[in-house]
Amino acid sequence: MVLRCVLALALAAFVPAQQPFDLPALLDRLVAPDWLWRSPPAGERCVQFSSYDRASHRGPGDHGAWYANDDRGKHLRVVEKDGGKEFVMVDVAGPGCVARIWSANPQGTLHFDIDGARVWSVDFALLCSGLLEGVPEPLAGVRARGANCYLPLPFGKSLVVSCTSGETYYAFDVVQWPAGQAVQSFTPALLAAHAGTIRERCQALPLAGPVWTSDVGLRARREGIDRGRVVRALHVDFPAGLSAEKRSELARACLLVIRCGAEETVRVPLADFFAASHGWEPHNTRFLGVAGASGFCTFPMPMPDGGSIRIDTKQAVGDELPYLGMVFTEPLPASAEPPLLFRASYHLVKGTKTRPFTDHLVLDAKGKGRFVGCSLLVRNPSRIWWGEGDEKFTVDGEAFPSWFGTGTEDYFGYAWCDPTPFAAAFHAQIECQGPHNFGFTQLHRTHVLDSVPFQQSFRFDLERWHWVQDTTIDYATVAYWYGALGATSGLPPVPKAADRELPRLPSPPMFVAENALEGEALHVVSCTGGEHLVQDMTFLENTFSRDMQRWWRNGKVGDRLVLAVPVAAGGRYRVTMALTRADDYAIVARSLGGHDLGEFDGWNERVATTGPLDLGVVALPAGTAELVFVLRGNNPRSKPAMMVGLDWIRLEKVE
Repeated sequence: MVLRCVLALALAAFVPAQQPFDLPALLDRLVAPDWLWRSPPAGERCVQFSSYDRASHRGPGDHGAWYANDDRGKHLRVVEKDGGKEFVMVDVAGPGCVARIWSANPQGTLHFDIDGARVWSVDFALLCSGLLEGVPEPLAGVRARGANCYLPLPFGKSLVVSCTSGETYYAFDVVQWPAGQAVQSFTPALLAAHAGTIRERCQALPLAGPVWTSDVGLRARREGIDRGRVVRALHVDFPAGLSAEKRSELARACLLVIRCGAEETVRVPLADFFAASHGWEPHNTRFLGVAGASGFCTFPMPMPDGGSIRIDTKQAVGDELPYLGMVFTEPLPASAEPPLLFRASYHLVKGTKTRPFTDHLVLDAKGKGRFVGCSLLVRNPSRIWWGEGDEKFTVDGEAFPSWFGTGTEDYFGYAWCDPTPFAAAFHAQIECQGPHNFGFTQLHRTHVLDSVPFQQSFRFDLERWHWVQDTTIDYATVAYWYGALGATSGLPPVPKAADRELPRLPSPPMFVAENALEGEALHVVSCTGGEHLVQDMTFLENTFSRDMQRWWRNGKVGDRLVLAVPVAAGGRYRVTMALTRADDYAIVARSLGGHDLGEFDGWNERVATTGPLDLGVVALPAGTAELVFVLRGNNPRSKPAMMVGLDWIRLEKVE
């Protein structure tokens, strides 16, 4: 039997309070996580600075403001420096550390003013790319259009972060330590000084597994844990040869149940605990993963009074059931106070209407503890984006959340509702069924340096914010956390297996205009100004034919867009056309084959299709007829973008 990565776990797992926090010590904290289950000292916090819509300051009593969604380019203040503007994102007293940076559109230069002096100016996009010297993968990288940086940036007295661009979406997770904690403040020279250590820690950063490479397994439903042990790794295995469909069914029906002493700390469906989505999807992150028929977990689980790990199969059907393939334990390191106990708390809410906006409760913990991660499974009956909802962390009863995010995908480290699956050390989009954002989406986020300590309580609300107003959606979450003896999750009991079923949805319908020529498919003969492109109209699902249109924007009065319309045979044709209206669309003249089709005013309060417009009968020869749009101007109420949109055109021959 061979263990992989366990040696990395045996590094200096806990940095004593009297030892200064420097860059190597903080990297060690990423590699060796035993400090997560130490009781957090009073005064330790983890807060977020983000570009969330400041209208939310009006509080939950103002429903529209609480769910406001204009999250771009919001800052603490704007300052003039060296003849230019800087947009201040972070302003916080030390001692502390930046633990994570995220952006959907990193641009401009970031300035880090540490302990009252400007110590680093760095290209925002480069810092988060994984390509900057000294900040390699997995400390930084772009996944599904989301830019992330996990490089620890400690500061002793104060930190101010500003940017030369004022149009970014951003989030900075910042740890604050109690007064008196010694810190070696960051300077870029430390990247070169500790280059070898950074490389070693990045290479040693253990992923979840599989940590067991032997074919020998326990093949047990229950494993007892002796007093004074810490569980370092566990495997749950399914029998070889089990069909994917049956494995998926069992993964949702069977529960992982963990007891620490007299307390039950975990009761979660296997599929949700391992963030395995609907189909037991393979992935590998910092503490959780799936490979083949196995799920594996390396969250350290201290059991000072012993305990047990078992798989509850009572609500499953069949003889070939999952079993514990491995449970690996070590002696529990000595500590002056009792360790926090590992906990995982499940919450499934099905059939929630998308209006009015509501919050999904991920965790409402009472007691002392530390929040270390979240998995989310969404079942979405639409191709349209479901995840504008912000995360909100309320710690120890504070009046306003100390974390207020900018969107669900932003919290999970990607951006722009990108459906591309990925798995990285600290975040993952394990599945996005599609097309677009239809069906199942499985997400995971790990908090290590940016874990959130609490002394009395921790509440995680995740907004349900879907663009479709008249549908329903299912959310299933798992909160991973450490809590003191007697801590509670505040969540309802786990539903019965029949109530946990989440069958795959049938493929969504798509509107296709009958016998029509798609605007996006027509050849562009010429365009004298602006830009023309194909626009994805999925956000108005089943409204535009094939969910696309030909889009022309940013032209000037007099500019022309000419499209080639094929004509199968000469004759007289009734012309029907579907165009687009919105608050930034122009007045445009139209003609086909030299026949005037009149002017069209595209202004409307919101994006909408005109539906079929009957433009009369024209005579056309066989071959190609030119469809010409000429910009005439704007409606007085219209924004200045001068847009035109063609969904489709239909030629019906008449006698």
